[in-house]
Amino acid sequence: MKNKSPVLIIEKLVLVGKEKQYTVNFDEGINIIYGDSDTGKSSILNLIDYLLGAKKIYLYDEIEQHGRYGLLQVNLNGKAYTFKRDIFNTKSNIEVYSTVIEDMDKVFPEEYAPNYGTEGPSGYFSDFLLSSLNIPIIKVKQSPSKENSEMVRLSFRDIFKFCYFDQDEIGNRHILNQQTYAVFSKNKETFKFLHNVLDTQITELQNGISEKVREKKELNAKYQIISSFLRETKLLTEEALQEEKTNLLESKLLLDKAIKNITREMRVDNGEREALRDIVVNFEQELHQIVEEKTYKEAQLNQNIRLRKDYNNDINKLQLSLKIKDSLHLKNTQNVECPLCNNFIDEIELKEEFIETNEELLKREINSIRNRLKGLNNINEDLREEIYFLEEKIEKLKRDLQQASKMLDISSKEFVSPFIKQRDIYISELSSVNERLNKIEYFLKIRNQLKELNEKEELLREQIRKLNEKLDQLKENMPSIESVLDKISLYIKEFLEFIPIRNAYGIGISDKRFLPVVRGREYSDLTSGGLRTLTSIGYIVSLLKNSLLTDTHYPSLIMLDTVGKYLGKTKKDEKDTNVNEDKKEQLDDPSKYVNIYKFLDEMSISFINKQIKHQIIIVDNDFPNELKEKYMKYVVKRFSVEEEDGFERGFINNATPR
Repeated sequence: MKNKSPVLIIEKLVLVGKEKQYTVNFDEGINIIYGDSDTGKSSILNLIDYLLGAKKIYLYDEIEQHGRYGLLQVNLNGKAYTFKRDIFNTKSNIEVYSTVIEDMDKVFPEEYAPNYGTEGPSGYFSDFLLSSLNIPIIKVKQSPSKENSEMVRLSFRDIFKFCYFDQDEIGNRHILNQQTYAVFSKNKETFKFLHNVLDTQITELQNGISEKVREKKELNAKYQIISSFLRETKLLTEEALQEEKTNLLESKLLLDKAIKNITREMRVDNGEREALRDIVVNFEQELHQIVEEKTYKEAQLNQNIRLRKDYNNDINKLQLSLKIKDSLHLKNTQNVECPLCNNFIDEIELKEEFIETNEELLKREINSIRNRLKGLNNINEDLREEIYFLEEKIEKLKRDLQQASKMLDISSKEFVSPFIKQRDIYISELSSVNERLNKIEYFLKIRNQLKELNEKEELLREQIRKLNEKLDQLKENMPSIESVLDKISLYIKEFLEFIPIRNAYGIGISDKRFLPVVRGREYSDLTSGGLRTLTSIGYIVSLLKNSLLTDTHYPSLIMLDTVGKYLGKTKKDEKDTNVNEDKKEQLDDPSKYVNIYKFLDEMSISFINKQIKHQIIIVDNDFPNELKEKYMKYVVKRFSVEEEDGFERGFINNATPR
């Protein structure tokens, strides 16, 4: 059975570092990442989100010290793409390669702007994603209740927030920015668009089809121009180019072997060529000095990163002092709970130790630390650039040293001249082969680009056909918002009853907010953080399930970070939940946590058996033995701060332990 909604599958994530690559491979269906705190689990989802166009990335110390740029290989409606993005410069263009990571060097990349601020050479990344997923590019009203409301773009990022709940979003009382009117209003319009119930859905779909037709004509014209140029220049066919490339690679292999044989004969030291020997010594000394300088600057950078963390902690503590200042009254206090260590301090001890602090003094200190923090960030950027420069200089010196050393060995042989002459002939011929090989590879890229244009045209033709079918269906029987909400309500009810929660009644989706309702109460009115966790998980799972069974614009991927939040598996933040309500709900029952995975497993297997593509990526701290026995096959990464067989120390697995 084919998917009825857009297919988005994550296949591989690679963080390219200074010393090595950090890779996570994903499969269709369920993927689980678990392990100790502060090991980089959440950073994996954060990197995926960033490589799908998020505005910022949260760099924890190890990634900042070791990382350079990210690669994400995805499946968009059956077509493989690889995205490349700098993790330090968030405004730089995102490179898109229409192939897998291993074949990136065989195609020319397209460059897209990460947001709508400035257009990239190939356009906007959001538009590329929407187009590749065959989702119409539309505008929606910023204030739907106003007739003259400004129209704003509906981006891929607006859609993806319904697919990715990070550890702050799961169980959050203000899920999907309910507290921000403008953002939440757009979220509701996005929800309607996802389920084909927007008032302008048919008109927007017609506009989308027209845009696809125009794009197809442009591609065809571009194809004809390039094809005509290749015919006029009599460029070889792809098959002929591949054959010539194979022959050149064989010639290169033979020449390399011949040069190595000659070099091996020439490497004998007989005490001659003192000048060359001095050059080698000078290179070695210079290399040693630069390596020491690089090590010193790396130590400075690492020290500054730790100092920046201390500054942030100081700011948090000072802000906390300001927050509690008004609520802390020494005269009427018997016992006070310390906001930092949670221990109680009696009245006498408090009066002896606590000194009232001037509020303006605290604010000035916060501003002072922020200024130092800003300066520190600038210093870190300069240090990072200097380190990159030194790395390049080291590599050049190594090459020069290697070349000088070879020349020193060669010159010491009595019969060096004839060898050098023969070697120069081989090197000259090898240079010619490499030059021809580079041209062949360039011509192959052009041929691949022409083939890609043809594939894009075929893809657009298929997308137009599907959109026309969808248009006919909408004209004939456009779904109502009531029918959509009824189906999603049924799915979330199934989930919560499966867990099960206590008193599972009055479950549905609000027709005003398009968010869950439990026991007749709006999601934001639920006082138990654990119940909100289960409800938010049930909500996103229900959206996915509905999209796999119904024609929607909702992609086939969901990502969940910390599914055990407020369920007795993670440390509670008591200001965000009512502990007494959590106890009444009995949500620390281990079976409820296990049942989350059981429900997802049964649902996923059902869709896999129907050959419906989907993906669920889960991050959590805890993974009980009962889950390990049944669901270990889904684990793609597991981390432990201790040395354990089968575990990595963290996502950045070569970092120095803290």
